[in-house]
Amino acid sequence: MRVRPSTGVLVEVLARQIARNYGAIGSSLPGHMAEHAREIDDDDDAQCERRRTALVSILEHRAHPILDRIVTDTLRATDFAGLGQSVATRYAAIARGSLPVWLDALGAPDPQRTIIFDQNTHYVRELIGHGIPKFVQRALVAFGFRLAHGVARDAAAGQGFAPDELADELRVFQRAFEARLFYGA
Repeated sequence: MRVRPSTGVLVEVLARQIARNYGAIGSSLPGHMAEHAREIDDDDDAQCERRRTALVSILEHRAHPILDRIVTDTLRATDFAGLGQSVATRYAAIARGSLPVWLDALGAPDPQRTIIFDQNTHYVRELIGHGIPKFVQRALVAFGFRLAHGVARDAAAGQGFAPDELADELRVFQRAFEARLFYGA
């Protein structure tokens, strides 16, 4: 099932990317327009921070049960694929150890998020070193994010957000996570 991101969140993401690539929003606009553009940018940053804080609040208590489900399904899949239970057990241990890092990245502003990703690519190398191919890791990560999206959407109203708002913010994180860790972007 493909979920369409809300326009507001996509505009915010685009504005952040433009600001990151071309300097602060409004830097080349005339006086009063530049000030208004900065106010909009500040409001967008505050809203983004609220969404990220809500996601961390929702997922920090549910990350381990999500991982447990992934590991259970991984055990079935590794038996089927011939990788064995020991590989799934090693995956679970490394993934559990990395959860706090990824939750920190989820709540962090973009520059710090990038630093966290770059400093922790060793988890992917560790998993490969223990016999878990990158394509298997990507599939497990995608499955975990699919579960996390459902949890975030279900809990969004309790945090004062529409389900699409948190799902879109989590999708932005997922894309950045996968790009940095699996593709080195």
